[in-house]
Formats: sequence, structure tokens, C-alpha cells
Amino acid sequence: MDKKIFWFSGSGNSLYAAKRLREGLEGSELVPIPSSMGEVSELPKVMGLVFPVYAWGPPEIVGRFIGSLPEGSPDYIFAVATCGSSPGSTMSITKRLLKKRGLRLDAALTVKMVENYPPLGGAPGEERQQSINARAEEEIEDIVQKVSEGFRGTSGANNPFFSVIGRIVYPLFRSHVSRAADKFTSDESCTSCGVCARICPVDNIELKEGRPFWGDRCQQCFACFHWCPENSVQFGKKSKDQPRYHHPGVGLADMTGIKDGD
Repeated sequence: MDKKIFWFSGSGNSLYAAKRLREGLEGSELVPIPSSMGEVSELPKVMGLVFPVYAWGPPEIVGRFIGSLPEGSPDYIFAVATCGSSPGSTMSITKRLLKKRGLRLDAALTVKMVENYPPLGGAPGEERQQSINARAEEEIEDIVQKVSEGFRGTSGANNPFFSVIGRIVYPLFRSHVSRAADKFTSDESCTSCGVCARICPVDNIELKEGRPFWGDRCQQCFACFHWCPENSVQFGKKSKDQPRYHHPGVGLADMTGIKDGD
């Protein structure tokens, strides 16, 4: 297939954007990044990267994925980043990572969606979530149109302040990202359903005697936190009363089914 959209997602925001892009790019295929690490033998003619913004940069796993790509010369490479406020340094970092592989980022696009990072307060209430998603729908429609027409350039609001801050914060975040696993726990409401283990994109959660345990490969995507049907997954001591969130246009089967190759 000559059009592939490589995606990474925790809350489903980025997967939803990727699904919409697939609809707009006839003949395109969605490919999950975690299971494609080191498995891409040939680059497609049209290549997309869709992922969330973490600490004003791309997720660590996205950087490693780009570094694993083979040589090639796609006709068109685009990246779409979903963020709660500002993409910061995300696209400049992504562009630089691609350049190291001899690849050119033709289009850098961002869309604001529901913020859902528990250490900074987590997701807003349901009414606010709906308002943000309604606005994001219009932005995604515009992005789909741009990509389908072969747009080249940068699109999406960015605050120069966060671009500067990102250059400082992002390297620190990447160096400590896996340590977040130490703060995850499950409370007494856990039913041993295993959703947290199945939803983890990097297989970092294992059930032992019916309870989840987190390993050392955490990406801080917080999929386990937001998709737990009982809200029993906690992060630190102040997350219990935080609203949970996953994009209403993405289901558990989308996240786990595509991951498992269904």
C-alpha cells in the first residue's frame, strides 16, 4: 500500500485524528507505531505520523520509531500532533529526527483536543470535553482537507513561549518518562478485568494474582488510567477524583484490536 498513517495514542485523541485522515486519504492504511518498531522495511509514497504532544515534544516511542525507519524517499510526509494547549517544540524536534534519517517533513499540523495529563490536573469535566471535541472536529476536518490536497508547510496555533520552554522541559521529560510507572497503583475497586494490560501500547502492565503491576517501559500515555472501566487505576495520591477521558469516537476495540492485529 502506498499510503500509510503511523499512529500512537493513549486517550484515543490521536487515533481518532488518524482514523479521520484515513477516511480522507483514499487507499490509506492505519499502522500502530508500537508494533511497527523496526518492522518497516520499505517507506510508502505517502507517509503520515499522528501522535500526541508530551511535554511540548513527541512521545519517546515516536522518536525511536523514526530512528528505526529505513532509507527511502516518500513523495509526501506529514505529521499531525494532538495537544491540550500548545505543541511547543514538537514539530521542530520531529523535523530534526526525520532529517537524521534523510527524510523531509513536508507538512506539520497540530490540533487542540482534550487535555488529559493527570500530573497536571487531568481532563476537564464532561461538558467542557464535549465543547473542546466539537471545536476539534472542525480543525481535524481542515487538516484532512489540507493533507488530501498535499498541503506543504505548517498549520495550527503555537505559542513561541512554549517552543522555547519545550527545548528545556522535553529532554528532562524524556530522561525520566519510564520512571512514572512507580506512581501507578490500583485501588480496591479493581475487578481484575485486565483492560489496563490490554490497552497498554507497550505491554508494560502485567497482572499478578489479578492485580496490575507496571514495568519499566512506561510512555506516560495514561491509557491504563483513562480506560479502566472502574476508575481503579490511580497515579500518585491526588488522582482519585479526577475525571477520566477517552475520545468518544474511539472504542476499546479500536485501541486493542488494531494493536493486536485484528
